[in-house]
Amino acid sequence: MQASVVALRDPEPERVVELSRRPHPPVHYEVEINPVLELLKFKTYESGVFEAGGYKWSLCLHPQADPDRRGKPEYISLYLSMEKPNKLRDGERIVVDYKFFAYDYNSSTYVIFKEKGKELRAFTKTKTQWGFSKFLSLKAFNNPNNGYCKDKKCKFGAEVMVSNITRTTETVTIVKDPRRIITTCKIGQFSPSSKEIQSSNSFDLGKKNGERFWRWKLKVKQKDEYLSVYLQSQDHLHRIKMYVEAKLRVVNKKDRKNDKEKTVWGWLSAENDYCSCSKFMPWKNFKERNGGFVNNKELKFEVEILVISNPVQSYKSL
Repeated sequence: MQASVVALRDPEPERVVELSRRPHPPVHYEVEINPVLELLKFKTYESGVFEAGGYKWSLCLHPQADPDRRGKPEYISLYLSMEKPNKLRDGERIVVDYKFFAYDYNSSTYVIFKEKGKELRAFTKTKTQWGFSKFLSLKAFNNPNNGYCKDKKCKFGAEVMVSNITRTTETVTIVKDPRRIITTCKIGQFSPSSKEIQSSNSFDLGKKNGERFWRWKLKVKQKDEYLSVYLQSQDHLHRIKMYVEAKLRVVNKKDRKNDKEKTVWGWLSAENDYCSCSKFMPWKNFKERNGGFVNNKELKFEVEILVISNPVQSYKSL
């Protein structure tokens, strides 16, 4: 059991009085103590160990007030203690949003207490406890009208929400009609009789972060007697989502008035890195002799980026 650490509790946290009530018990830990009169004789009560957010914790309760605080004992003190803090690296901070609970037997609800004006606290190798020296006045605790004690029993609890030690921030720039918005790509050795996916070479289009271009590839496939077209990002989209809206045009070399075009759009990510049109044009158009779409076994597209978002992520320590 982690010994009580009191040397670094300043500044004294101030709690919110009865932040709210709810019928549901605390998620991470609850203890029922019986009998209350015996509890009030203890100088310190240390709870069992519980786990939350990948770390181990316990509650440290001082029924006669924190012994390291001077003055007449008028309050019950309650602290959240981190178990085995020596496992933390020097300078490592575990950021926590914690709440304490006291059960009201009269209303069958849990009264929730947390710090006033402070949602997050950092636990370190040297700062292993946070809580309140004035958690609950003994006068309020012993008053039967408040319902904290019944049949010689009382209940306390805690919820501990561990936050990441870094915060992700994202800046998104929406670009309409970006520079170099049109390019031509070709699918060589295109076969109107193939049922497999046929792809173009990679090509650059749409400025990325003002420095370089996003990289793309166009893929086509016969599906239900139609040409299905996929505009696929070739860039690393880990942790980000990118919006793209593009116009795809199949070039008819014989008569440009017969070009076929559709607009595709979508939010692209590592799990879904393309936007598509499943019924772009009838597949039979490619089987027509002298139809103008397939020339020397080559299918030619024009790709025009209409709108694109350029997300940039950064990470900051809490």
